[in-house]
Amino acid sequence: IFDLRFGFSTAIESRYEKMIVRKSNLGLAHKAARGSKVTSERKMLVVLGLSTTAIFSNMYATQPILPVIGQEFGLQPSEAGITVSALVLAIAVSALFYGILSDRVGRRPVIIGSAFALVVPTLLCGLAPTFLTLVICRVGQGLILPGFIATTITYIHEEFAANRGLAVGWYTAATVTGGFTGRLQGGVMTDLFSWRFAFFSFALANLLSGLALARYLPPSRPKLATNKPEGFDFAGLTACFSNRRLIGCYLVGMAIFFPFIGLFTYLPYYLSRPPFNLSTLLVSFVFVVYLIGVFAAPLSGRFSDKLGRSGVIAAGLLLMAIGVGLTLVPWLPVVFVGLLILCFGMFTAQSNNNAFIGDSVGKGQSRGSAVSLYQMFFYTSGSLGGVIPGLLWQNVGWSGVVIACLCSLVVGLVAARTLWR
Repeated sequence: IFDLRFGFSTAIESRYEKMIVRKSNLGLAHKAARGSKVTSERKMLVVLGLSTTAIFSNMYATQPILPVIGQEFGLQPSEAGITVSALVLAIAVSALFYGILSDRVGRRPVIIGSAFALVVPTLLCGLAPTFLTLVICRVGQGLILPGFIATTITYIHEEFAANRGLAVGWYTAATVTGGFTGRLQGGVMTDLFSWRFAFFSFALANLLSGLALARYLPPSRPKLATNKPEGFDFAGLTACFSNRRLIGCYLVGMAIFFPFIGLFTYLPYYLSRPPFNLSTLLVSFVFVVYLIGVFAAPLSGRFSDKLGRSGVIAAGLLLMAIGVGLTLVPWLPVVFVGLLILCFGMFTAQSNNNAFIGDSVGKGQSRGSAVSLYQMFFYTSGSLGGVIPGLLWQNVGWSGVVIACLCSLVVGLVAARTLWR
């Protein structure tokens, strides 16, 4: 009896110990898998962030040097501004195509291919013999850029669904850094060497970005490669227009980008004249206000994940209006503060509006097409912002630019209140 009891109790203890070990191993394996997933997501964000900074810097490369380009080719301010508006309009025209393409072939090939393709027109910009050639090359850049911009946003929506607001916030922070470095790089390189040399430096950054993405960017997870398993169809595209929340996102995006492009495109002309009289190099450093978005986008993304997108977006639009109004004060410190507030509000509204698109895509609606439609409306508005404020600047002055920007923001607030109610 003793031997039977001893053997039975020993067997129970042995089995219990094995169970503890098994559970412990499972726990360690779960922790290891979770840690591996976190590390992989961080690596993806780092690679996308650095490449986004380099690629996005091409968009605003000519903004701080418009007076220099205008002087070389004998142009009016609104004519020199075409180097910005033409690129932005080309982005609007081609954005939808990349949504269709990435739905069919996957996000990663489109992102990497666009980074490499962008090298060619960027190099040609630096070699342009005439202003028309320069504009054509800028259009070429604009036709390629959405392949990276729109597809990367869709990629993030799918790969970071659990933390979409934070991930989009960090992506927006990378675009902020790219916008600043593009303006600073363009201004500094032009001041030290020439505006042509500045484009050569952008082409090199594009090439390095393509190599980094090809080496480190993982493909989309198969089950998330497309929002619709059968790929893109026009029914999914037209379904986006039946979604009131998506229409609201599109209109708010237009209201955000028009004043941002309009004000910053003609800011160098405003600051290079009395009472400011800043040089091209100093005007380039004024764009440091852009970096406030590095903090605004992730911070507002965290708040919107918990409190909701619409209220945070409305707050961003109101901040933009305050910032635009402050630039009317003819004193550089006040103008600088106004630009800071404008940028904080802009990136708060933009990053959360991007995240709101991912939240709003419904059944039967292609996420790639929804994002591409947003890019189309967003950049169409920006192309208008590169022309209309320029005409007002030439005929009315800075007050005309400010009034146009404020009208756009009012339209955005009305659209948000009406369509998100």
